[in-house]
Amino acid sequence: MEGTLKKIDYDQDLDLTGLLCPVPIVLTSEKIKGMKEGQVLRVKATDPGYERDLWNWIRQTGNELLDIEKDGTTVIAYIRKTRESNEPSLWYWIKFHSLGVKLHAKLFFTKLLPAARKPDHFITFLAISEGVRAEKMIKEMNINIRATLLPVPDEIDPRCGVVLAVKGHTSALKLYNILRSQNVGVEKIYRKDGKLYREVDHENKDRSSNP
Repeated sequence: MEGTLKKIDYDQDLDLTGLLCPVPIVLTSEKIKGMKEGQVLRVKATDPGYERDLWNWIRQTGNELLDIEKDGTTVIAYIRKTRESNEPSLWYWIKFHSLGVKLHAKLFFTKLLPAARKPDHFITFLAISEGVRAEKMIKEMNINIRATLLPVPDEIDPRCGVVLAVKGHTSALKLYNILRSQNVGVEKIYRKDGKLYREVDHENKDRSSNP
């Protein structure tokens, strides 16, 4: 907690300040991969999405997060490598980076669509992996709703993430409920209104995500 930083013994230090998603979590994973079981890594990062990415990575790899603190805008995390540790391969991270390039290309072409075809509702996810899983599930289940996986707009969340972009409130709500019924980590639905993004709750009330 800010102002009450703890002293925890650690074996190695990793300074990721100034780096942006997905680089911090990639380097964290690669660093832990080269450490021995039981060793502790201290990480410092300033990326706004690092804490959320780290929690998701911890759940996926089985490593132990001993403590996480904040010193101003810097996140300080202490991670212990466990026997069950299962870090993704470097090839996985290369594909992860390629996904980001692909999504930004999709975003570019989406902006070129005529207004009548542009998506106006956006489904957010608890993690990037959940958005990727949702896109795959839509194809496998032959869900007849046009949805495009895109980078999350900064107005919704400045951190690294993805959204499913959908045209129309009815389609967005239907898709959201289908994905939730399949235990996909959907989070919220936002409706774009001009330059504003308004959160749409289950009672169909809007709440602006902009100040």
